[in-house]
Parts: sequence; structure tokens; C-alpha cells
Amino acid sequence: MQPTVSSFLTPLALKTAGAVLILSSLIDLVFMLVFPPENLVLDGGRWWLYATSQLVDRGLLPLVGIAFMVTGDWIKIVSTEDGGDRGNIWRIGTFVLASLLGLIFVLIIPFQLSATNDFKTQELGKISKEVTQIEAGIKNNLKQINSQSKDKIKEQITEIDKELKGGQIPPERLTNLQITKSKLELLLNDPKKFAAESEQNLQQLQKQKQKVETQASERMLKTGVRTSLASFLLAIAYITIGWTGLKRVL
Repeated sequence: MQPTVSSFLTPLALKTAGAVLILSSLIDLVFMLVFPPENLVLDGGRWWLYATSQLVDRGLLPLVGIAFMVTGDWIKIVSTEDGGDRGNIWRIGTFVLASLLGLIFVLIIPFQLSATNDFKTQELGKISKEVTQIEAGIKNNLKQINSQSKDKIKEQITEIDKELKGGQIPPERLTNLQITKSKLELLLNDPKKFAAESEQNLQQLQKQKQKVETQASERMLKTGVRTSLASFLLAIAYITIGWTGLKRVL
């Protein structure tokens, strides 16, 4: 078979494009891991979850690059009379890289599921602790307020009124003072309604806690399953190319 310009140019173009795709994706991954977004807090398990997620999200480009290189190599083989060098070092290196990436994506699956479950447990524990502290603070304040006499409550309302009329109160403290005054007035004028509203606020806090915990569990589950499934598919593709290729060239 007489070699033509296209028989040299086509495999060269494909292998060059493949090499660029592989290198650019690896460089992009390194930069994403070394310089993560500033709004992300990555400590301990968070960093590993972020790293594996980024690797899986960028796992398709190296696969396309390897496919380009294998296709270019095949075109070069069929377009030459001797069928090409069976043990070409670049050919072997491509299949070794594919096998290595396949192994990495296989190892990511159990790690991702385990790390996601641990992270979910930590997040739920953190949410539960924060809500419990808020709930305890509310109950403590209610206990202190309920234990006060009417005269003491009137004195507190008077002091708050004086502070409000004085002005120059930060916005956050102004809001807290107004809320405290309204609660004290309600307790003074209608204790039963005050008790009912306090109980309702605690119930709403518990509902909000359950809602946040459910959302956190669903988010972690979706992230873990999505990443694991994508990693599984990538592992199959890389291992199929790598092991089949190594079997033929070796």
C-alpha cells in the first residue's frame, strides 16, 4: 500500500489532538485541586470528596484523548505495509495510562460512598447540635421570663422603651430589643397566648431542623451516587481500552 500525505497527516493529527486533550485535562485538574474556589472550605474529608468529584467530572476528556490516540495509531498501522511496530512504546504507554486511570476510578467508588456517608453523618450531627443549642437558649429565656413578677416585667419594658427612645442603637440590637419588648408585653397581657406562641416557635424550630436534615441527606446521597455511577462507567471504559490494548500489543 503506497503511503499518501493523508496517511501520515491523519494519524499525526489524531494523536496530537489526543495528547493535548489528555495533558490539558490533567493540568486543569491539578490547578483545580491546588487552587480551589475561595468560597469552598476544604478541610479533611471535604478536600478528598472535592478531589474525587473533580476527577470524575473531568474523566471524560482523557478518555476521548486516549480514543483519539488509539484511532490515530490504528490508521497508521493499516496505512503502512508492515502493519506498524507492534510494541511501540507510545502505544504501550497509552494502554498503561488507560489501565491506571481505570484502576483509579474503580478505587474511587467505595471511597466516595464511604466518605459521603461519613460527611453526611458529620453534617447531620452539626445541624442537630446547632438546633439543640438554639432550642436550649429559647427554653432558658422563656424560663427566666416566666419566673419574673409582673412588676419586674414592667420595669424591663420601661428600660427597653428608654433605650429605644435614646436612639443610636445598632440595627441588630434594635431588632432584638423590639422582639423582646413584644414578648414581654404579650406575657404581661396574655400569658396563655404567650405560652402557646412559645410552644409553636419550638415546634417550628423542630420542623425546620427535620427539613434541613432531610435536604442534607438527599444532597449527600445524590452527590455520592452520581459520582460513583459516573466513576463506574469511566472505569469500565478505561479498563476495556487499557487491558484489551495491552493484551494485543504484549
